[in-house]
Amino acid sequence: MSYPYPEDRTREKRNKGEQPYKDAREEMRESEAALQTEAEAYGEAHQRDLTDEELRERLEAEATASMREVGRERLGEG
Repeated sequence: MSYPYPEDRTREKRNKGEQPYKDAREEMRESEAALQTEAEAYGEAHQRDLTDEELRERLEAEATASMREVGRERLGEG
């Protein structure tokens, strides 16, 4: 039985040992790119620019509803 030269064994081990890491890195890059694309598409689909007037009205309505709820809680406890 013939044994290869030590430098050949080291080179082969290094080459075979690195391949799984290269494959994993490539898969990771592809999955990150897919996730980024999906996130951008989701953001664009759910983006709705509110005008200043719409935003002010919504915040006023939320504040009014919140204050009414606090008032009811205080009357009920007091």
